[in-house]
Amino acid sequence: MLTTEEKTALYNCILKQFPDPGLYRVSRVGEWLVTNGYSLERLGYGSFRVFAEDFTEMFSFQDDDNDEFIEIKRWQTGEKNMIGSIDIQHPADSFFGTGNIILNDDIIEMTQQSLYALTKILGNGYTVQQMKQEIYRKFDEAKTEGKLVFLGERYTFPIDYCPDGLLVNGIITKNLSPRGKSLYFAFDKTRIYRSASVIEHRKPPAAGPVPEEEKDAIYKLLTDYFPINTKYHMAAVSKYLTDRGVDRTRFGFFKMKDFLTALGFLEMEDVVLHGVPQVMITIMPRDSEENMRSAAQSTVPSTRVFENSQSEYRKTEPLYTKTEPVLRKTENVENVSIPEGRLTDFSNLPIKPMGILEKYLHDKGFSVDFSTVVRNITDDFDKARADGTIRMYEAKLIFPVRYLKEDGSRVELTLKPSAYEGKKWFLYYVDTVPHEKSLHNADPGKELESFAFLGSWSSFLAELAAKAVDEEWDFLNSSVRNYEILIQYIKYTFSRLKHENKICISQDKSFAAFNTGLADNHYDDIYACFSPNDSESGTEWKFSGFCTAASGGLGKQLVNYFNPLPQPPSYFKRNEDLFFDHTKQLHTDFEHIIIDNIRRLPLQFLYDQFFDNPQARELVESIRNARDRDERLKHYEHLKSLLKESSRLFMRIQNRIKDSIELARKRVRWNYKTAVPSYFPKRNSMSLMLPLALQDESKPDVALVVELTRSGSYQGQTILTLPQAYIDARLMCRITGDWLTPSQIFDGDNAQTEDDTEDVE
Repeated sequence: MLTTEEKTALYNCILKQFPDPGLYRVSRVGEWLVTNGYSLERLGYGSFRVFAEDFTEMFSFQDDDNDEFIEIKRWQTGEKNMIGSIDIQHPADSFFGTGNIILNDDIIEMTQQSLYALTKILGNGYTVQQMKQEIYRKFDEAKTEGKLVFLGERYTFPIDYCPDGLLVNGIITKNLSPRGKSLYFAFDKTRIYRSASVIEHRKPPAAGPVPEEEKDAIYKLLTDYFPINTKYHMAAVSKYLTDRGVDRTRFGFFKMKDFLTALGFLEMEDVVLHGVPQVMITIMPRDSEENMRSAAQSTVPSTRVFENSQSEYRKTEPLYTKTEPVLRKTENVENVSIPEGRLTDFSNLPIKPMGILEKYLHDKGFSVDFSTVVRNITDDFDKARADGTIRMYEAKLIFPVRYLKEDGSRVELTLKPSAYEGKKWFLYYVDTVPHEKSLHNADPGKELESFAFLGSWSSFLAELAAKAVDEEWDFLNSSVRNYEILIQYIKYTFSRLKHENKICISQDKSFAAFNTGLADNHYDDIYACFSPNDSESGTEWKFSGFCTAASGGLGKQLVNYFNPLPQPPSYFKRNEDLFFDHTKQLHTDFEHIIIDNIRRLPLQFLYDQFFDNPQARELVESIRNARDRDERLKHYEHLKSLLKESSRLFMRIQNRIKDSIELARKRVRWNYKTAVPSYFPKRNSMSLMLPLALQDESKPDVALVVELTRSGSYQGQTILTLPQAYIDARLMCRITGDWLTPSQIFDGDNAQTEDDTEDVE
């Protein structure tokens, strides 16, 4: 039993994170208690329900069958509200500086803008949600490896390296906003180049004036790439200087904005673009002719400013003095001719494409600095012009350079005519991808997120599930409702619709929609609707809501913009896609199934088959008891090697699978619905799936994927776990078969070792 003092301390702890009464997830409440040192084990309870029953003044479950949500109440004793006796400080006070912090969505504020900016800086191609999960992972990793630093009321931990080699640190601080969550996330870049250590942010020296010679060098560096009297985002200018070794802290400046202001030749303007405050910078002409000449004639920057740069800088063209940027018409393709002179004389080399090339070379192991790369591609342009290997395409010039792609072909650079006065060309595109790969289809599972900003996946899926006919969207062992089936369904349904050109966009591009393939309780089609996203965002569209035709505001817009309405996906083109012909031969790729996809076979099945091989059985036990994914994969690799060496073990498993296939064929003869049609998005192909019962003949363990070949026989391509099989089959229709039912599918033994996609491999 808890004493009054213990209850008061617990109430104090809970109230800091959950100040308002209401329903909360048990997992979140429990995690918060563990974070603050109140584990159930320490408190002497075996389950949260028993703990809550001993603290009814604060907790209550809604019913006896739901352990997912719990109600947090105000604790009152007589007329006195206990909240009045508790001194509530900042919610983060209880664990800040202790190292007990556990990050989750309930306690930390991560803005969409910040996460999106981080993906662009790192260049990892992540979605906003993927970036958030990566931050959580890196934080936990830093705690484990002792790289989590607490200094100056904030946590600092390493996230990843930028393409320029600088390390990005994550920063966790207290959220000062009374309406926000307890913590706030931010990030910054250090000057550590390929170092695993974490920078402790110390107070910089007092800011002082920037010497004139340094200003001259910086002015020249900027005007080499940024025409004057033109507005640029401060972030672009800051990154360019940082990438070239300009260190503001050497002059005593903590903030880049203060440093840029001190230079004297940059005009700054605070603006709001699409609701986001930003700073625009204009490079102004230097005040004196002496400074102008100094900037134009200076060829070697100060080593104190450009400590990390070994670049060689050429003389610039005369600086522009016009007060407005002068645009010129882009030349037509028929008027394009190959320019004379050196590449750097007629073409700008912007930061972004050069950064792509530098990162590619760095990843390939080349140790080259910026000036060396510029010199090399300039020489390569001269050679291409002499050899006649410069191609012209749509007013652009494409030429090969000395660096090679993975397939042995040459990296190609594309120059495009510039619309600004000054240099007539600029580097537009760097092609480092082999031709075959550049034509490879995008991952179907990511196409929806690339098309539109959906907001929170949990909210998006919950709204769709609530509107659709009631259906099981989670498997048997799902402790919480996370719509594991629905998220795969909507992703790959969108991919199929895109392949069929069924994503509808209005002529004025103010409205977009697609048919989800699901229906509401009146069996009316449900449509997903979208509106244009902000131009600065990473997607063209943003999710507006679900609707049925002519119902509500979105439904009325839908019928106003589209006739006919968006159509659902179609999959079936022939009878063979629906029915398995048991009279045809079936040839199975056993090596691919047993060796390559051994992780999809039940562990108990493997253990039983290895009854006379202690080494194999020990490996199965090691897999079962592995601490993490990497350890499991290592044991699986050893097991694969053992099966390759032992034909006896391989044949034993093969014969057992053959018996299961024969049983499946009998089941199909008895009931044709046993063969379930399925669609594989990555291959854009139809297949049939047969149940394979490997341990108990009444209970299938995996699904055999079979495809009809041109010769008229069936090919057994691979096996899928039952969760994978259901997700692929559910794309076409609601499953009514006798062996693929979510409530009977336990995503367990295989799930803990299976991280493959659901596609055929």
